Amino acid sequence: MPSVMDMVEIMERLESKALHIDPPHCVRVRNRNASCSRCVDACPSGAISLQGNELKIDAQQCVSCGACASACPTSAIRFRDPDDASLAAAIDRSARALDGHAVLVCARVAAKRKADADAVATVPCVSRVNVEQLVGACARGASSVAAVDGVCATCKYRRAAAGFDETVEEANALLEAWGSPARAYRSQEVPAAALADSVAQGTGGVSRRGFFTAAKASVKDVAAEAVAVTVENELGIKRDAQSLRSMLKVDASGTMPHVRAHSHEALLEDLYELGDPEPGTVLSTKLWGDVRIDETACMMCGMCATFCPTGALRKVFVDGPRKPELDSLEFRLADCVQCRLCEDACIRKALTVGGDIEADRVLEFEPVTFKGQKRKQGSFLGR
Repeated sequence: MPSVMDMVEIMERLESKALHIDPPHCVRVRNRNASCSRCVDACPSGAISLQGNELKIDAQQCVSCGACASACPTSAIRFRDPDDASLAAAIDRSARALDGHAVLVCARVAAKRKADADAVATVPCVSRVNVEQLVGACARGASSVAAVDGVCATCKYRRAAAGFDETVEEANALLEAWGSPARAYRSQEVPAAALADSVAQGTGGVSRRGFFTAAKASVKDVAAEAVAVTVENELGIKRDAQSLRSMLKVDASGTMPHVRAHSHEALLEDLYELGDPEPGTVLSTKLWGDVRIDETACMMCGMCATFCPTGALRKVFVDGPRKPELDSLEFRLADCVQCRLCEDACIRKALTVGGDIEADRVLEFEPVTFKGQKRKQGSFLGR
C-alpha cells in the first residue's frame, strides 16, 4: 500500500501531467549561457526555474494555465489538456456551430455556464492560446475567433492573461499581412450566438452518468500512478531516464541534434494555406528572426550553428586536405524561431538577430550564405 510520501509523489505526477517537457528543445538546456527566459517571464506562479542546464517546473506551484507552453519558441513545453490538436479541433467545431465565428472561453467563463458548451472551445486561461492557434483557425476557414475571458483582475491566472493581448495583436498582424479578412479579438462578453439557453446547455448536458464516467477515468489515472510508484519504490526498477549528454550528443560535424518546433512548423503551414503575403509588408515579430553576420568579425568557429535548435543555421563543409573543412554558414529564416541562442553563443559577437522581417521572406526557403574570416590553425577562438 502506498505510504503518505508515495501519495504525495503520485499527486505531484498527476499535477505535472498538465505539461509535457522536452529538455533537448530548451535553449537554456542546450547552452547554459542562453538568454531566453520566455517561459519564466510568462509563468504567473513562479513555478519555472532555469538554472545551469536544467529546466524545472514545480508541480506544486504550477497552476496549469498553459502560458509557458504558448510562450516557448521551441516547443520545449507543451500543454496536455487540451493539447494542440484537441484545441484546434474544438475551435474548428465552434466555427462550424457558429457560422464561421469561433468562440473560445476561459475556465472561469465556462464555470458560469453562460456559454453553450457544445458551441465553444474551452481553455484553462486565454494565455493557453498562441498565435498559431488563432491564425490556424482562420486559415482553416473561421471568419473570426473570439477569446472570452472572465474578470482577469481577480483571477489566479491574471498575470498570465496580460500577455494574451500581444498574442492577438501578432496574430492579426499576420492575417492582415497575408490579406485575410479574418481577425481574432478578445472580449469579456460571450457573443450572443454562443450564449447558453439553459443550465444543461451551459454544462454541455453532462448527465449523472457522464459525471461518473469522467470520475472513473480520473480514478484510473490515480491507480496507474499508484502502481507505478509502488513498483518503483518497492522493487527498485524505475526506468532510467535518458541522460542529457546522450540526448544532446553532437554529430560528426560537431552539431547538436535539431528539434521540431511543432507550433512554429504548424504556423508555417497555416500561412502557406493563406497564400502569399501583401508585397512590401514588414513584420515586427518574435516569431522569426533575421540573422545578420559581420563577415569581417566572424572567425567561422561554427558555434552558432552548433547550438541552433531548429537547424535555421547550418554548417557547410568542403573537402579539405585531410578532412572536410567548414566553408560557410547557411541561414533559413523560415526555420528561425528567434530564440537568440546563436547570438548568445557567438564568441566574437559578430552575429545579431533582428525582429523586423519582410513578410515575403517567411515562406522563402532559399538560404542566405555567410562566409567569415578563416581562423588560423590552432588560434584561440576568442582572440
